[in-house]
Amino acid sequence: MSHKHHIIPKHMGGSDDPSNLIELSVEEHAEAHRKLFEEHGHWQDYLAWQGLIGLLPKEELIKKIQSEAAKERILKFGNPFSGIRTWGNFAINEEFHKNVVSLANSPEAIAKKKKTFIEIKHQQGTKNSQYGTCWITHPEHGNKKIKKELLDSYLEIGYTKGRIK
Repeated sequence: MSHKHHIIPKHMGGSDDPSNLIELSVEEHAEAHRKLFEEHGHWQDYLAWQGLIGLLPKEELIKKIQSEAAKERILKFGNPFSGIRTWGNFAINEEFHKNVVSLANSPEAIAKKKKTFIEIKHQQGTKNSQYGTCWITHPEHGNKKIKKELLDSYLEIGYTKGRIK
């Protein structure tokens, strides 16, 4: 069994160009990543090496890749939950904000959102926070939202069904 190995790894700027690819056995591929790790110290090569020699099960490998990638994102863009304003923060990057808003308002995105909401029955029936409620109005007390089962008792004391703005 042979593997395609990037001579210059993609995480170091390498491409999928055929001139950057070489066919190696699994053992040779693992050894290539070991040497790259020892020379450059990149976590990607360490995990590739450990995965290829079978020291890391696939599930563990995926967890470590996700964890390391998240650490890199935080170093590059800052922690999105820190409250610190960074490049990807709407408040200070108007261009980023415009781009995200335009993508979210595209016909494709709106159609996908509607389809998803229908599939998960979002805010429909008992999943709607307003399910089983109604507005009532009193000349002195104004508008009030109540449970529908209480409507008759409120109507008896001078409320009317509906809301006045």
